[in-house]
Amino acid sequence: MKTVENTSSVEKAFAVLEFLAGSGKPSTLQEVTAAVQLPKPTAYRLLRSLQDLGYVTRPSESRDYQVGPRTALLAAVDPMSELKAAARPLMRRLHEQFNETVNLGTLSGGQILYLDYIETTQALRFIVTPGQSDPWFSTALGRAIASQVENETLEHLLTTTRFVPLTARTVKSAAELRRRVLHVRVCGFAEEIEESVQGVSCLAVSLASMGFPDAAMSLAVPIQRLTPRRRAKILSAFTSLIPT
Repeated sequence: MKTVENTSSVEKAFAVLEFLAGSGKPSTLQEVTAAVQLPKPTAYRLLRSLQDLGYVTRPSESRDYQVGPRTALLAAVDPMSELKAAARPLMRRLHEQFNETVNLGTLSGGQILYLDYIETTQALRFIVTPGQSDPWFSTALGRAIASQVENETLEHLLTTTRFVPLTARTVKSAAELRRRVLHVRVCGFAEEIEESVQGVSCLAVSLASMGFPDAAMSLAVPIQRLTPRRRAKILSAFTSLIPT
């Protein structure tokens, strides 16, 4: 696993920006250095360069650092706007039919990045928010997306995945995950039962047929509510809503 020290300058700069964006408050040079695991002179040079470009700023009369106003130019661009616009009507229909949480996600760097969701109104629920991520291997979303990639890409995903268990039921090996992904190719949907979160199951379907091979949509259902009959209805709804 590569460390921040042996990554490119671009990766180091983004590591600094992501730390500052997520910290929620101005940070000292020492805090930045510790968080991104860079030598202090390197972190300082990056911060000065980012400050000169307007992506980092320092509050008045302070030696701390925070994200600068120019980051708004990047934040204003939403590369997933077309996907979210296409998926939202389908998400609403699934939510209206089942009143369970509907998630939209994409595969990014070995992680499932959540882009949008509609929350269930029921008391028992599990919610993720846009910007949150989970390891691809433990999610139905990840398996649905992986089922659409070429075999070579799938093997790369499998060989670069670290199988860190999230629950007692999380898939533990590349061989088992390969088997499950290949099964998704045959049956057309992905499923995980308490592999990411105890007590929660997810059913997902790829959006490749809509022109978005790197995206999928899922229903997150507490296992108490996922009866065999309800599971069958959800899968039928996926089939009717999303073209194959």
